[in-house]
Amino acid sequence: MNRHGVRPGSGSPAYSFDPDTDLIHVRPRSKLLQRLPATTSRVAAFDELHEKLAIATEFFLHHGDGGRYGVFRAMGDLMEYLTTRGIPHASLEPIEAVMAAIRDADNGVASPIFRPRRSKKGGTPGKPIKQLDFEGKLGIVIECCVRHCRSEGERPFIKPAARLAEKLIRESAWPVNVTAKQLIELRERIQQSAKDSPDRSAVEESLSSQISHSHPLEWAKLLLAHEWVNPPARISA
Repeated sequence: MNRHGVRPGSGSPAYSFDPDTDLIHVRPRSKLLQRLPATTSRVAAFDELHEKLAIATEFFLHHGDGGRYGVFRAMGDLMEYLTTRGIPHASLEPIEAVMAAIRDADNGVASPIFRPRRSKKGGTPGKPIKQLDFEGKLGIVIECCVRHCRSEGERPFIKPAARLAEKLIRESAWPVNVTAKQLIELRERIQQSAKDSPDRSAVEESLSSQISHSHPLEWAKLLLAHEWVNPPARISA
């Protein structure tokens, strides 16, 4: 079984699975590794890709379709960049499959690559990875406020910290409505999450920095104002 819980197939000399060792062997066909002549210089192509991906990100966040059009544009821009640099179109089949799946979704057709896999445990499906990642960012803000209020000598400090975090988030450009109570519950849930959970990983990685210890409130404000953070639109914690 691979990490997705699916036993790999076989039938191609370029792809084989050894059931005794559970190892997959991949030897790409020579034509997939063939490099075609580049049609655009490396620097020009990369600069153009960077700008196009930035535009696609704005579509992803604000177009009002759950990010579908932004993803489609980004995949198309990536395809164009790679082909101008000489990578054969056949080697980009997985990227093209993502674009095709998006078009299929627009036409009401389900794609196998995005069909949810049923959990063997049953029950309610977990939260999407992007949701968990953003909740991790909210967790960073509340944890920074906790550190700040604790360093200021407030006792108790959890509720004042949650109210401060709620105020900072409300005054920011993040499109989220979250109460102090929800932030406290979110903090507790993240602390109880698995170590490899995206929300807990985001919190622990961010709060390992020196500035988060010495100036936690400034660290929270920096996160809330940083243009590299792309909060999902219209999400409720």
